[in-house]
Amino acid sequence: MPTILALDLGTAHTGIAISHEGILATPLTTIFERDLDTLVGRLVPLIVQYNPDQIVLGLPSHGILMEYSQQLSDKLEAVYSGEIVFFSEDLSSRKAKAVMKEVGKTLAKKKQQEHQTAAAVILQEYLDSL
Repeated sequence: MPTILALDLGTAHTGIAISHEGILATPLTTIFERDLDTLVGRLVPLIVQYNPDQIVLGLPSHGILMEYSQQLSDKLEAVYSGEIVFFSEDLSSRKAKAVMKEVGKTLAKKKQQEHQTAAAVILQEYLDSL
């Protein structure tokens, strides 16, 4: 059973989701960090704890985050020997907001969990595509 981490990268925060069995994605946490080197340093304990077989990195179709995602991938390769997969993340934040609204999350919870929920959306779409 593969363990997969997914990252929804932002310029100020990164949402993280996990799948332990390769079927269902679950929001895990959000790291609020702008600096890529510091972000990688904060990701290392999660990589060690969960020992993922893959990391799925959300990739937007345009904009500054495309380059930012590639830079993060390059830095992750220095600390992670598993497979890093890019997967489209277009509209993941919008879908995450819709999911949270549907389940009745408060505004405070929506703001707190938006990015990790977006990572779960990316991961679930990746899993469904396999």
